[in-house]
Amino acid sequence: MGLTDLIDRVKELFGEGGIDSLTDKAGELSDIAQGEGSVLDKGQEAIESLGDAGGEAAEGSAEPPSGPER
Repeated sequence: MGLTDLIDRVKELFGEGGIDSLTDKAGELSDIAQGEGSVLDKGQEAIESLGDAGGEAAEGSAEPPSGPER
């Protein structure tokens, strides 16, 4: 994976919202983890929260990053 590919992948993962969006999502997930309920309930809520982003990663259809080229 070259530098350009890495930059494109980061842009794809961050989406339109950039760092601010990522920070907001991390805060939401932290609140969910510290909230009340079972681990299963928290996991489901976290998945739903990530699904609100509407990105491919939330749907599970994004390809995992490839390893270094040799």
